[in-house]
Amino acid sequence: MTRERSPLRIFIYILISVIIPVLGILVNHLYRPDHILLSLFLVVWMGFFILALQPFDTEGFETVEP
Repeated sequence: MTRERSPLRIFIYILISVIIPVLGILVNHLYRPDHILLSLFLVVWMGFFILALQPFDTEGFETVEP
């Protein structure tokens, strides 16, 4: 059973999982290029939220096998 997501919810998921970490990495490298730990943390954050929230379309298929 799939659940339809509203466009606002999809935008919020993409904002949390992609846009904020990428902006954080860019700002981090702009002001503190030697501070790599924050960038690694943001990459891990992005990967976790992409897996946890699954903001992208899965075309109606379940991503976890029962």
